[in-house]
Amino acid sequence: MTAVLFPATVARAEDISYPKADEAHRLMTDAFACFMRLIESLHPDDWSKPTPCAEWDVHDMVAHQAGGYLSGVSYREMFRQYTRIPKPGQLPEDAINALQVNERKHMTPAELIAELKQTGPKAIHNWAYGFRAVKWIAVPHAIAGFMSLRYLMWVIHSRDTWMHRLDICRAVNRPFEQTHEHDGRIVELVVRDAAKKLSKRLANCAITLCLTGIAGGIWRIGKGEPAAEMKMDALDFNIFISGRFSHEEGMKRARMSGDRSLVENAFRDLLILY
Repeated sequence: MTAVLFPATVARAEDISYPKADEAHRLMTDAFACFMRLIESLHPDDWSKPTPCAEWDVHDMVAHQAGGYLSGVSYREMFRQYTRIPKPGQLPEDAINALQVNERKHMTPAELIAELKQTGPKAIHNWAYGFRAVKWIAVPHAIAGFMSLRYLMWVIHSRDTWMHRLDICRAVNRPFEQTHEHDGRIVELVVRDAAKKLSKRLANCAITLCLTGIAGGIWRIGKGEPAAEMKMDALDFNIFISGRFSHEEGMKRARMSGDRSLVENAFRDLLILY
């Protein structure tokens, strides 16, 4: 196997730092602000348009966000939602999502926006600095592995809002507002999670992941000198690794050099939690 040479300055994805409370608060605040600017600018007919999440239109997706932020307002509401019993074969978060959406089917776009404005800032503060009695709790998860509530609050909540903003932009044909400081850090934390799974799949091999665009970057994943490179648009990468693209579609959008089969096998059925 011939190694593919890349710049020595490429960072190791496994070394990406984990956010602390202040950064988590900033990421959530910025993700929320961007999301609110988008939905407040939607036209009336945009709210019924289908999204990449097959069962949801834009109204449903915003309802999910409104329910999610409500869960951060108090322990009582958090436990009410988190103890939702899933149907056979249903993931726990799917049961929670269904509750959030169904409870808001009757609400107008203006009412959803008003609810988010009321609950969002309080939930963000609680997720970053509050709920200390439960942040240490960790539970098994089908996608994330063994996941702590702190990880959910400090990483996943901002990522979820970020990803659904991208979903809505795609659904209504709007440009996706980006900065490298905010969106680049969201993507970096996705790469951090992907590297944990990919490192095991790559065994003693390594690849270089090059994500292009404002939110992109270059990272080495695995051990030793990279044997392959995968280059993809950063937004497409998130759509792919969240399961919104099939493996075949993701590979079509990627440009690969070196050991192509190493990359294809490493990313097969790979999912990251959003």
